[in-house]
Amino acid sequence: MDKEPEVLDMNGASSLQKGLAVFFVIMSLLYTVSPIDLAPDAIPVVGWLDDVGFLVTATMNAVQQFTKDQNSAMVKILKYAKWFMVIAVVIAALLLGGLIAAIVALIMK
Repeated sequence: MDKEPEVLDMNGASSLQKGLAVFFVIMSLLYTVSPIDLAPDAIPVVGWLDDVGFLVTATMNAVQQFTKDQNSAMVKILKYAKWFMVIAVVIAALLLGGLIAAIVALIMK
């Protein structure tokens, strides 16, 4: 059985994926400037961490979707980098949020 040669997609991702990538970038920009956040911007590091995390992840996704050669090493690296960024932001927010909660609890005693 002869296998068909792998055809490289030289046009980037599908139109739907590109459209969603642009939508996510726009939504992350709106989230960044919005006063309504998961972590309020009044909390020094944690408040900005979620904004930056969403924006960087959406931007990496857009770059991945608009890359012409979807089989390139850069696309594969971006795929894993996006998930690493999401996990790192969640862990950092939880750790810093817990630290701030512990400090507030100590102050309130």
